[in-house]
Amino acid sequence: MDGQGIRVADGDEAACDRWDNQAAESLVSLETITPLRYRSRFGDGNLNGRSYGGQILGQAMMAATLSAPDDRPAAMLQLLFLRGADPARRITFDAQVLQDGKRFSSRHVVGHQGDGRTVLSAQATFCAAQPGPRHAAPFAASEDPDSLPGLAMIPDALMAQLRPLGPYSQYIKPSMDFRIPEIDRQLSAASAEPRLRFWIRSRQPLAPGSRAQAAVFAYLSDWWLNFSSVGGHLRDLQSRAPLYLSSLNHCIWFHRAFSPDAWMHVETESPCADGGRGLSIARVHDRNGSMLATSIQETLMVHPEGDA
Repeated sequence: MDGQGIRVADGDEAACDRWDNQAAESLVSLETITPLRYRSRFGDGNLNGRSYGGQILGQAMMAATLSAPDDRPAAMLQLLFLRGADPARRITFDAQVLQDGKRFSSRHVVGHQGDGRTVLSAQATFCAAQPGPRHAAPFAASEDPDSLPGLAMIPDALMAQLRPLGPYSQYIKPSMDFRIPEIDRQLSAASAEPRLRFWIRSRQPLAPGSRAQAAVFAYLSDWWLNFSSVGGHLRDLQSRAPLYLSSLNHCIWFHRAFSPDAWMHVETESPCADGGRGLSIARVHDRNGSMLATSIQETLMVHPEGDA
C-alpha cells in the first residue's frame, strides 16, 4: 500500500486517486518522489478512453515548474505526445536541469507509465520579465462571455453537424467554463472556415500566486485548439465516417504571468493541413486586450481505414 491506501505493485503502476471533477489545479498536481522525480495523482480521460492531452501538458508543465526557481515564471513549453496514456494509472515525470543561467532556467521532462513506456517528452523555459521593447497583437472584446450560452444550451441539430469531427460534442469538462460566440455561424457546416474563436477559463479560482498557474493554463490550452484544423472541412466531411484525431505536439509561449481562472479569449486559425496533419495557431488575450500567450498544435487528422 502507498500512503493513501492504494495498492501498489510498482510506483509507476499505482492507480490514480479519485478526483472531485471540479478543480483543474488538482488535475495538474504532482507528488514528489525524489528530487526531480514526480508522480501524478489524478487521471482525466477523454472520449477515446485515453488521458486528456491537456492534462498531460499541465502535468509536464508542473513537473518543470516544481524543479525551477520560484522567482522565474514560465516562458515556454513544448511537448511531444509520444503514446496514449491510461487515465486510470499514474504517470511518473523525470525532470532534468538543462540550464540555470543569468536570465533563463530550462528543464527537460520525460513522462512514463508502466514498465518504462514513455508517453511524453517536453522542454520548458522559465524567465523573469526583462526590460526591452514591447508590442502585441491587438484585441478588443465584442461580447461579454458570461452572456454567451454554454454548449449544453446549443441546439442538438447544430451540434450534430460536428459528428464527422469525432470527439467534438456538447460535452465539456466540469473543471472549465467554455463559451463560443456567434456559435450558429462558427459551427455551421455551411459557413465552415479554418478558424474559431472562443472564451475559456478554469472554474475554480487558484490561490493567489499559485505556482500552478502556467500548468492550469496548459491544461486548458488543449481544449478545442485543433478545431481550426478540421472545422473548415465540415461541409466535405458530412457524408464520411468521423475523422480520427490525435494531438502530436503542442507549444506554448507565455508572454506574461497571469491566472487562468479569469476569462481568456482564444482566437485560433489553421494556416495549413496536408498529409494527414493539421496545424493550429492560437492567440490568447484577457478581457482588457492584453496578450497573454500563444499556442501552436499539430494534429493527426486522418480518415479511418477503408473510408472512401
